[in-house]
Amino acid sequence: MNAAELETLLRRELSPVDHHGEIIEVIGDVHLKMRLPVLPNYMSKDMPPGSGQMMLSAPIMMGLADTAMYAAIHAFYGAAAIGEIVNFNISFMRVAGAKDIVAEVKLLRKGRKLAFLETFLVAAGDTEACAHVTATYSVWQPAQQVG
Repeated sequence: MNAAELETLLRRELSPVDHHGEIIEVIGDVHLKMRLPVLPNYMSKDMPPGSGQMMLSAPIMMGLADTAMYAAIHAFYGAAAIGEIVNFNISFMRVAGAKDIVAEVKLLRKGRKLAFLETFLVAAGDTEACAHVTATYSVWQPAQQVG
């Protein structure tokens, strides 16, 4: 699948609440890169008064990681694959400011029924990740119909 086909699949398969204008930048054999353009309403107000810091909302970051890994399942297994998340673990390592966030997904193991993925979330222009995510997806391939 190319980026345009995958973005169309995401718009069709995911509920509208899961769409935040994500852009697929790279699809490789075992990696996918997706960018989230950050909007002001994605910023958290939960910072110390007077700190002057802005922080990207954690649920927005978790949603980006999940959407990017869901997209990766389709990129690596095909458009007809059905992927359901079994396990999701995220570690927030630094504040993600008011910058676009890039999800860099890597397929660690592609099994017949399970896929193991790792994702780093990196603020645009930064070199260090602001979050590290691992997830396991259960993957089903629909039965081929004989015509």
